[in-house]
Amino acid sequence: MTRASLKRLGVIGYPVRHSVSPAFQQAALDHLAIPARYDRYEVAPHDLPAFVATLRGDEWLGINVTIPHKQAVIPLLDEVEQLSREIGSVNTVLRRPGGLEGRTTDHLGFLRAVRESGFRCEGARAVVLGAGGSARAIVAALIAAEAESIHITARSGDRATDLVAALLPRRARPGGPITSCPPGVPVLHSSAWDPSVLVPLVRSADLLVNTTPVGMRGGGADDESPVPAEALHPGLTVFDAVYNPIETPLLRDARTAGARTVSGLDMLVYQGAESFRLWTGQDGPIEIMMRAAKAALA
Repeated sequence: MTRASLKRLGVIGYPVRHSVSPAFQQAALDHLAIPARYDRYEVAPHDLPAFVATLRGDEWLGINVTIPHKQAVIPLLDEVEQLSREIGSVNTVLRRPGGLEGRTTDHLGFLRAVRESGFRCEGARAVVLGAGGSARAIVAALIAAEAESIHITARSGDRATDLVAALLPRRARPGGPITSCPPGVPVLHSSAWDPSVLVPLVRSADLLVNTTPVGMRGGGADDESPVPAEALHPGLTVFDAVYNPIETPLLRDARTAGARTVSGLDMLVYQGAESFRLWTGQDGPIEIMMRAAKAALA
């Protein structure tokens, strides 16, 4: 079969050359003998509408969406699931007979990653760093898993507050930086990035989630951690959405402090496997995908 006759899949972002999704998604396609090709597509923001229009062609199965397009892609689609609309983030686009459908699988990838580490989100006190698309999906996952409280802190306090407002039930959005939810829903808080506030928060937390790019290889802050090491402690589980390197400075400091650590690579592969299932109707071969992802980072 020629490359031209293969079905098409891929990931769009800007930049996207660092993505290892093509390595593990193609490994899964080849393992299951699915005639499709998964590629990277670096799409500048002003080119996004034109690129999304091409996805309507019969040769496409769908696409993954990463930074900075997870929110901008939404108005370009024909249908968007309720969760994706609520959190304002789509990471998976499916080409259907009726048009393009947007979904998110980030929340499922996150929950599987932390649960398989042995951590229970139920009743947990969580601190989430960042307020972008991944943070929105992760906070929604923590709400669904019945965490006790979730504190979102970001460089822009307004973005953190907007995230809280977006995820509260519509009947309970009084506004302001700190908002209590109805019974059965975790208490959500928001604040601007302030180490004097962050350190005591992390010291009293059960779960720390980093969704910022701090510590990412080639990101300009490769050797930095978003949290002072003295805030980390043995009773803490630390999840870093950054997956390159597999052990970030934050995870290294957490391991040294005796905390449980969870790599962003686990979330990446698990959410990718869910996207794979939506596109192909077949379960992604996790072991094959994880092995290919680690090889691509070696």
